[in-house]
Amino acid sequence: MNSKINNTKKSLQNMQLKVVEVTKTNYTLENGDVYEHTFDIDEDITVDEFQKLLDNAKNTIIETLNKIEKDEI
Repeated sequence: MNSKINNTKKSLQNMQLKVVEVTKTNYTLENGDVYEHTFDIDEDITVDEFQKLLDNAKNTIIETLNKIEKDEI
């Protein structure tokens, strides 16, 4: 399982998730990908504020994978 965790971590770390638009229902990345929100979002959120949320979520996932990997050793 360590190799799967390692591969996932590397993929996440290399991802550049630059948000260019946020609406009440979805957000758009610089590469044109559009994702629906999986949670309720404030209608007045700015792109910068949403970018921080997305970056924090990514970092939390990486930290969790690091902990899982450490506990498996």
